[in-house]
Amino acid sequence: LRYHDNMIPGLVYGGDPGLGIYSHQPESKIFVKTPWPLLEREWDRYHLSFESRVFNLTLLEGLDDDTGTMHRVTPQNVQRHPVMSTIYCANFVRYHPGRPLKLPIRYVNEEESLALKRDAFILPIQRFVECFVEDGADIPQALDLECTGLEMRNVIRRDRLVLPDGVRYSDRVLK
Repeated sequence: LRYHDNMIPGLVYGGDPGLGIYSHQPESKIFVKTPWPLLEREWDRYHLSFESRVFNLTLLEGLDDDTGTMHRVTPQNVQRHPVMSTIYCANFVRYHPGRPLKLPIRYVNEEESLALKRDAFILPIQRFVECFVEDGADIPQALDLECTGLEMRNVIRRDRLVLPDGVRYSDRVLK
């Protein structure tokens, strides 16, 4: 499948109450194959935020099927080949507005910090923050971390993160 057809195997799983699919049902898991160039292009384009993006995945029943069922999914457990570093397996989980997303952190206004100007650096403990995105709100590519006024040995907490409208922290972040 990988070498002859240039396809990547994977699995679509998880529930979506909007489609009437629940994760405890055996038919909620569907084996899929995705074209390798399509996945590789998206990986190169959104490297850090690839697993926090929501894609519209159309599942076709056969080769002559023109219409299929569309699912909103996020990539999960993307495995890469250990030597060639190409995508080896890509699983997808169904997305609905009540499902948390892990959004990457992007540093903004680094030039406004005297410590960062003097070759200091930020040592991140967490590179992603788990958030909920409300229905109808745009899903951000990353959360901005305000670096203005940072000094040496400062501990950066979540109050420096700028949350867009319709985005709130998950319960795990609050604890």
